[in-house]
Amino acid sequence: MKKTLITILLAFGIGVSLTAFTIYSLKDKFLLLENKNTVTAFQVGVYKSKENADRALLEHPGAISVKDGEYYRVFVGVAKDKTYEKLLETFFLDRNVTVYPKEIEVTKNFFQEINLWESQINQNDTMILERMNQEIMKKLEGEIL
Repeated sequence: MKKTLITILLAFGIGVSLTAFTIYSLKDKFLLLENKNTVTAFQVGVYKSKENADRALLEHPGAISVKDGEYYRVFVGVAKDKTYEKLLETFFLDRNVTVYPKEIEVTKNFFQEINLWESQINQNDTMILERMNQEIMKKLEGEIL
């Protein structure tokens, strides 16, 4: 009886140890212990065909198209900071562009880089805002997870 109890406890201890080691080694892959790198992207449409998405890209300079399953999503802006998010939303509404804010996950590199871009934006100059947004959108392409 004593040997059986020791064997069960030993098996349980080994199981717990292996589980803890596996979770620790895979934490970056599953992002269990980290916050996700989410930003707000401004979407102007979702299209089933690439041709329609390409037409929307022509209407919105600096926009990007992202394939999401069988659909193509067209984004015209992206923001991390809430102040910049409101500024961009107002900017698009002033130009009669209907946008839909959507939370997206991006790479860690882009998430850190967007801080630098947003810190350089002058809130009073819409031309600079538009140019900076277009540059940020160029960087966003390929950085969406």
